[in-house]
Amino acid sequence: MRTEYGPYQVRVVFTGTKITDVQLITEPADRRSRRIAGGAAPALRQEALQAQSAKLEAVSGATPTSEAYAESLQAAIDSQGG
Repeated sequence: MRTEYGPYQVRVVFTGTKITDVQLITEPADRRSRRIAGGAAPALRQEALQAQSAKLEAVSGATPTSEAYAESLQAAIDSQGG
């Protein structure tokens, strides 16, 4: 998913229909965005694993990252038929 800061993409691992892992695989190239994404990704991953959905709360200070992460996660869920 593209934001004003650049692209974000997650890879989702499913076991059956259960989300068992989420990894941030694409993020903007600039240092500030990478730092923000690196700080937000673990919290977003944990929330996604608990929620088993893309309905995630934005991480404070990382709203565009959080929204792009959730959109990419939803696209992956949709592609699985979930």
